[in-house]
Amino acid sequence: MIKESYNNIKKEHPILPDFEKINNEFELDLIESELFLLRQVKRQIIEKLEPLTEILEHIINPDPNSLVDMYECKCFTNGEKKQVTDVFRHMMELYRALLETDLIGDDNVDAEIINKTYDSWLQDKKIIIPLIRKLSECWQKHVEPKEILEYLG
Repeated sequence: MIKESYNNIKKEHPILPDFEKINNEFELDLIESELFLLRQVKRQIIEKLEPLTEILEHIINPDPNSLVDMYECKCFTNGEKKQVTDVFRHMMELYRALLETDLIGDDNVDAEIINKTYDSWLQDKKIIIPLIRKLSECWQKHVEPKEILEYLG
């Protein structure tokens, strides 16, 4: 059982977050193998970060060939885009650190990055939730097709 294995590892690495808390954020119960458990935990975290970093990146740097990107990017002010850039930069820093530590393969290093990422995640998601909400609200606004076509050039 993942919870038992995680709690055993936590005895060796007490800096790790409590299982219930990190499981609630990153769904550790979905991990199928207990082998290299800390690496598996990092991969669960990466799975959560990847789509969010992609969404944030598209707000900052929309693909001009994507109607979705161009439409959504238009919903953010320059000040909001700066906030998106800040949280994106921070998430990418964590994402790259997770990848780096996967190559290192040291449980102590893994425990440290898991703890750091978990703590950061709790802060970052407070910023990300309103951004995602704004994206959703953006689609609720009625925009004339002519306005979209003019915006796209």
